[in-house]
Amino acid sequence: MSINAFLNTISNSARILPIVILYVTEGCNLKCITCSYRDALPGELSLQEIIELAGQLHDFGLKHIVYSGGEPLLRRDFKDICGIFKQHGVKQSLLTNGLLLEKRFNDIFEYFHEIIVSIDGANAETHNRIRGISSFDRILKGISKAVKNKKGRPVVSIRTVIQKNNFRELPGLIDLAKSNGADRISFLSADVASNAFGREINGAAPDETDISLSAVEVEKFREIVNNVIIKYSGDFYSGFISESPQKLLKLVDYYGALRGMNEFPKIFCNAPMVSAVITSTGNIHPCFFIESYGSIRKTDLEALINTDEIKQVRKDVRNFMHPRCKTCVCTMNISKKNALFSRF
Repeated sequence: MSINAFLNTISNSARILPIVILYVTEGCNLKCITCSYRDALPGELSLQEIIELAGQLHDFGLKHIVYSGGEPLLRRDFKDICGIFKQHGVKQSLLTNGLLLEKRFNDIFEYFHEIIVSIDGANAETHNRIRGISSFDRILKGISKAVKNKKGRPVVSIRTVIQKNNFRELPGLIDLAKSNGADRISFLSADVASNAFGREINGAAPDETDISLSAVEVEKFREIVNNVIIKYSGDFYSGFISESPQKLLKLVDYYGALRGMNEFPKIFCNAPMVSAVITSTGNIHPCFFIESYGSIRKTDLEALINTDEIKQVRKDVRNFMHPRCKTCVCTMNISKKNALFSRF
C-alpha cells in the first residue's frame, strides 16, 4: 500500500515518482512518416549517469521503468541498463519497433514484464510504407521468438498508431496480433500537433494531410470501429484489445475534431502526477507532449520534481486547462485505488 502514491493523485505535489519513461537513445533504425527520430543525439546519458539516475529514482519510489526512444535496442549497453534497474527491483517494460527483437531477445527477455512492439499495418506493404524501411517480416520473426520462448516470457503486446494510411486495416491488425501469438493489442491516434517524437530536434513534423483523415474517411473509420466493436466483443471483454469500445471511438472523434466535425474528446489524465519522461540527454518532461521543466544533469531529481512550474502543470492537467491536453492522443490515468495499492 502506498499512501504517498495516493496523495499524488489528489494534489499538485509529487511525494514519489512511481513510473518513469526513459529514452535510452533517440537514434532509430526506421524512418517512420509520423516521427522524426533518426540519429542518436550527441552526449546521451552514459551508463554511469544512468546508474546514478536509477539510484535517485529508487530513492524517490520508482516502481515501473518503461524504455523508449528512438529505438532502445540500438543501444549496445542496453542489457547493462536493464541489469541496473533489476538490482533496484522495479518492473520493466520495453517499447520497441521490433526490428532487432529477434537478434537481442535472448539477452534481454529475462528483465521484462512486457515487451510492446509497434506494428503499423496488417500486411508488409502497408507497414513498410509507413515505417520507411522493409521491416515487417523481421519484426514478426522477433515476435515469434518472443512468444515461443519456453523459459518463461514477458507479456508480448502489439501497438498500432492508427492514421490515414492504415485505418481500414483495423480488423486485420487484430487478426494479425492473434495469429502471431501476441497477448494483446492497443491503438493510438497519430499525433500531428506537438513537438514530440524528435520534431523539436530535427524540425520535421509530418504533413497533417498525409496523416490525418478526411471528413469522408472519418465516417468510414467510425463505421469500421462500430463493426469491430460488434465482431470482436469478446476480445474487448477479455482485454486482448486494450482499449474499451468507448476509447476506440475516441480515436475517431480525434480525427473528426481535426476536420471540425466535432469537439476533441475530453481526456482524463494524471500522467504528470504519477510519472515523468526522461530523455536520452537528461531533460525531464511531465509527459511525452509537454515541454521539459529541467535537466537531471543540472539539478537533483528531488529538487526538480516539485518546482512551482511543474506544480502548475499538474494543476492545469487536472483541470483540463493545459493547451496540449486539448488535442492529446495518449493518456495515462492511474486511479486512486490503483495508486493506493501500488498497481503500476
